[in-house]
Amino acid sequence: MASPAYTPSASRLLDILEQSLHAGKSEWLFLRELRVSTGRRSGGGQRLDAFALNTLPHQAMKRICYEIKISRADFLCEMRQPLKRRIGMRYSNEFYFVTPANLLAPNEVPVEAGLVEAGFATTEEWREIITRQNGYFYYDAVTGAYCVVTVPAPWRDTPGPTWQFTAAMLRNRQFAANPQRVPQPAQERLVFE
Repeated sequence: MASPAYTPSASRLLDILEQSLHAGKSEWLFLRELRVSTGRRSGGGQRLDAFALNTLPHQAMKRICYEIKISRADFLCEMRQPLKRRIGMRYSNEFYFVTPANLLAPNEVPVEAGLVEAGFATTEEWREIITRQNGYFYYDAVTGAYCVVTVPAPWRDTPGPTWQFTAAMLRNRQFAANPQRVPQPAQERLVFE
């Protein structure tokens, strides 16, 4: 079992996040690496690390955006460019930074965002971690994966998604279901006589 000193990859943090906060497949759509633009050729469209959409009307169809930060330098760079999170903030009701444990102090998190810490811990390490927490937490004793909402994000009423964003979510879901891309047909020159 790994200790909190081990820094998991962004992909592994997303696995833990999905497993702990969005496991109900009938309730949540959890989209990874969501490209906000509809075109793929330019490669310049903004990308959200993860976006979760609650599909139940009685849960207000809650939308949550997650930004993964593995290093402190990455987080500090984000703080110098606040417009970078503008799209995620625009489409979500809650915005969270997701980091390994103890990467950030709670007072470093911007007031418009929350903080989720995730990683791996032994049972003893988990007991020590949980004594410092008073919010939502998750721990899988088999794998040692844990997730703690350290700083809850404030709720923001935001307008619904645009058609372009809806198309991006559908394309992301379709690609997740069938990752093999269909090759584009070869173009032929038409000769008009």
